[in-house]
Amino acid sequence: MKNSIINMMHSRIVIEVIGKNIENFILKLYHHKINIYKLKKIDITKYEIIINYDDFDKLLKIKGNYEINVIRYLGIVNKKKQLLKYYHVLICLSIAIMIVFFLSHVIFKVEIITNDQELKEKLLNTLSTYGISPYHLKKDYDRLEEIKEKILTEYHDEIEWVEIEVIGTKYILRFEPKIIKEESSSTNFRHIVARKNAIIKKIDVNKGQVVKVKNDYVKKGDIIVSGYISLNDKIKDTVSSEGKVYGEVWYETKVKYPFNYYEANKTGKVKNIYSLKIFNHKIELFNFSPFDDKIVTETKIIKHPVLPISLIHELQEEVHVKTGMNVIEEVRMQAIKLAYDKMHDSLKEDEYIINYRIIDSKIIPSGIEMKIFFSVCEDITDYQQIEKYQELE
Repeated sequence: MKNSIINMMHSRIVIEVIGKNIENFILKLYHHKINIYKLKKIDITKYEIIINYDDFDKLLKIKGNYEINVIRYLGIVNKKKQLLKYYHVLICLSIAIMIVFFLSHVIFKVEIITNDQELKEKLLNTLSTYGISPYHLKKDYDRLEEIKEKILTEYHDEIEWVEIEVIGTKYILRFEPKIIKEESSSTNFRHIVARKNAIIKKIDVNKGQVVKVKNDYVKKGDIIVSGYISLNDKIKDTVSSEGKVYGEVWYETKVKYPFNYYEANKTGKVKNIYSLKIFNHKIELFNFSPFDDKIVTETKIIKHPVLPISLIHELQEEVHVKTGMNVIEEVRMQAIKLAYDKMHDSLKEDEYIINYRIIDSKIIPSGIEMKIFFSVCEDITDYQQIEKYQELE
């Protein structure tokens, strides 16, 4: 331990001496006051010794016919030579860091989420007057809040609220347009009809005359709530029916699930890495302990207009990967779960799966293939425009 510390503090050199009667050469070194800190005999014609780096030139002058090879450097001189060896790399990395730091504070894109092209152009021009445009430095939080207030004041007749979000090197402006409520037309009358074939499970009506009841089977287009209000088989009024109808509808879905499985679980460890991308090869900057397995989300910061070189930001999430082979029963259960989840995800919040039944199941070389029948409680509300009823005179 002590020798290691000394070697780190002083500049020394490990050399290999090859020749006959090396013991005579060692005595010659002592005679010329060249200190030997370590002496190791490799074989009869080869020794390894450690001397001060400053004595190396003196040794070369008296080496005679002996062959001298440098094995490695120790201490401060070793650090200096490593720095010189990687000098250009360090310079490039330093420049890259400065470029990345600068570019991370520059906006390269301004995006406005809207389908109104006319309003979008007006907002882009307005933002530009406040310095929110490509190739400008990012604004601080207080300045962005001030700009939002000015936009709301200027567009008070068109915009309800506005938000300016900073994502990487991009501004995203989101806003809610003001909705101008129009008076309902007195001629806007309608029935509530079935959107698809179903068995009625629930009817919630605010306006209109119910002509179907729970558990009735209806076909697509059948009237469920009429806009014509009748009394004693005579139409007394015409309204715009309002309400919702839920019905049991049916789906058949096909699903496959493999015997082999691949599972990637996130560990919670995250890194923000900058990389230089040349063609399809990436050079990560200062990622000294890369994840073995990871999920990477890339954001391109800047791209050369001609050369295939770009600077990218990577959000890296570490994952633990598990692979293996499921047994048949496990594959069957996973296939059912996959189909169930897909069906559930396709439904709205107020809709739900009533039941399911496997109607076909077969083993294929890669796994299991299934056909599954689902019955679902779904919103089947649709509308049919009608004319105001006029009693014939």
